[in-house]
Amino acid sequence: MSNEDDQLKSLLKFMDDYCSIIAAGFRERWDKWKIEIYKSETYEAIGGLLSRQVTLSMQLAECPQIWNGHIAPLILRAMTDAHITLAWILIDPTERTKKYILYGLGQEKLYIEHLKTEAVEDDIRMKKVIDVRESWLNAQRRDFMTEVNVGNWAGLNTRQMANESDCQGLYKFAYTPFSGVAHNMWQHISRYNLAPCTNPLHKYHRVPELLVTPTDPDYVYRSAKYVNRSFEAFDKKYQLDISTPMPQRWFLENFTKINEKPIEDNLEVVDTGT
Repeated sequence: MSNEDDQLKSLLKFMDDYCSIIAAGFRERWDKWKIEIYKSETYEAIGGLLSRQVTLSMQLAECPQIWNGHIAPLILRAMTDAHITLAWILIDPTERTKKYILYGLGQEKLYIEHLKTEAVEDDIRMKKVIDVRESWLNAQRRDFMTEVNVGNWAGLNTRQMANESDCQGLYKFAYTPFSGVAHNMWQHISRYNLAPCTNPLHKYHRVPELLVTPTDPDYVYRSAKYVNRSFEAFDKKYQLDISTPMPQRWFLENFTKINEKPIEDNLEVVDTGT
């Protein structure tokens, strides 16, 4: 087996261990969180957002082929959005989880109405889809009692939510640049989907190109940082004492054991405040 194969094997083992660590951290927090059964929506929304963070980081860690500038930022954008949402909800969990859930149910109701409008009368398959989605909606709240809100569920935009929840750095240096990837903005397209024309007579204008980008485990490290942030916010709010190692510290301490080059040296851009 070549040295390169050994390195890959060690890296994949490291990522498996990382996934085990963050999964254990999530389960320990859930086990230690005292649940009040009459406030179930609070636990469902907050627990679901924490689960979302851990799941996204695990999925990224287990797929080396997407550790690149084309795909990984899409996952990191979702994670920064999830953390800002979680941090804002934790300021007033009881009221804000209700807003969060009711907005989601309203969006589901709106989608069902769109399906009904477009469905052909004798389309049995579509009718089953609609029935399943209506059953899911009604199991939580009768559809005729569900309001559809076409605005922002929090009554604030993401920047305002970030400011209120002390996530300004995360918003400016992670959420915003990753949004350029998610929304296919020029600052991303020009770097990752265009290349200079090789003909000097064409004034080196840019031409479409299917660029192959190198894989970089730093993207997984960034996801570990966002899981870390969410765990810290949750622990602070509910005053939990957790024994499982925090994701970011564990990642840094153990990555150097398999790679002589520290993870910080692999950064493509300065990640200030994230």
